[in-house]
Amino acid sequence: MTASNYFKFAASWPQGSDDVAEITLRVGDRVISRLADTSKATVRDFFRASATGLALWLADNWWRLRWETINAAGMPKVDWRLRHELNSASGGTLWPPVTIFSVGDRIAFAPSIGKRVVDGPQAYLPFEIGMVAAVEYERELDSFFATVIEHCARTEDGNALTILLQQITTERNDPELAGWRRLEACLGFDPDAAPDHVVGALVALEGVAGADGVEEAAHAQPGSNAAQFLSLVIEATRESSVEVDLSLADKLTRNWNLPNYPSPWQMAEAAAVELRSIIGAETGRISDAIFGDIFKARWADLKSSTATARKLPYGARMGNEAKSRVALQTVALHDRRFELARQFGDAIWHKNTSFGIVSRAKSDRQKFQRAFAHSLLSPLDEIQQVIDVNNPTPEAMQVAARRLGVHCSVVRNQLVYKGYLPFENTNEEAEAA
Repeated sequence: MTASNYFKFAASWPQGSDDVAEITLRVGDRVISRLADTSKATVRDFFRASATGLALWLADNWWRLRWETINAAGMPKVDWRLRHELNSASGGTLWPPVTIFSVGDRIAFAPSIGKRVVDGPQAYLPFEIGMVAAVEYERELDSFFATVIEHCARTEDGNALTILLQQITTERNDPELAGWRRLEACLGFDPDAAPDHVVGALVALEGVAGADGVEEAAHAQPGSNAAQFLSLVIEATRESSVEVDLSLADKLTRNWNLPNYPSPWQMAEAAAVELRSIIGAETGRISDAIFGDIFKARWADLKSSTATARKLPYGARMGNEAKSRVALQTVALHDRRFELARQFGDAIWHKNTSFGIVSRAKSDRQKFQRAFAHSLLSPLDEIQQVIDVNNPTPEAMQVAARRLGVHCSVVRNQLVYKGYLPFENTNEEAEAA
């Protein structure tokens, strides 16, 4: 399936209808709008709903749907769910149970976090989380909006939709205003709802952290305290004694045999395999000495350094690839190895950047870091040497973790993401996609 028809958000109107349409939503081979009618013993790939009602919800939440990611842990707040769960759209329609959110340059379509089963003669068939390139998402929504406007322009809601879309188009075409709206959304605010001093303070920090770094900081710690925490993390990085050389990241050829649209996990695994080959550690646990050599540092110095970001919500690195200063959060040795591996992974993901953070956010950049650290320190092949992956026990996972020098959760996560253990929530599904 080509990029041009991978994502479909389409509407068609039965003869005589000026609003209610038959709407199809598909991501790749996942037909999210597939609906079973038990009373008629039929299955169809569309739902019937007010096209303008749906378009108004998508337009009202355009910036947050496009740029805001899912919460890092726990159940998302009600405000977040109202902006991202299609079930919250008005109209009383049996909407598909789908949650839409950003992970950076891709948009996720995941099963609703709330109630997914609707009692009655009609029910949506289950689907797995799917990802769409953000540019394709924007293009398809623009096409959907245009189709709805063309058909429903003379209705009262059609007029309101036209005005709203004109406003969004103006914002998208103004680089400064679009940047402001984007940052508001990353912070979890509706347009014009974020305190001006917070957004302004973050924009001012772009001189140190860069636009991408500020955006990652907003994802890592959304809300009104985002700029304050970023300032504290920058200060903690400057005060850190941890210095690493990340120039080895440039040695990766990146000639990876990957599918056309690889996930962060697929790219991270390929990068980890190549790095292991470069350092001559294709199998087994990476020794402390070799691990230190990756950063052109002594492991004794790395493990004993003060974690200057220990009490902060995320860590960071500043400098160039040959010499970066790192604010660490972790103290335990296996956690520190994992955190440093993430920093190296970030240098692979975002080349030639002088600032990068390590957080719990669900952006693709953070997902790549975590996947890289998992794959570098705890490859599935090594786990399989210790564990019967078809029947993993907590005791066996502990043994594998000790052998590889990682936390037990790292081993468990590998088994989850490889399909040997079930996902526990939407966050884990999003992490693997």
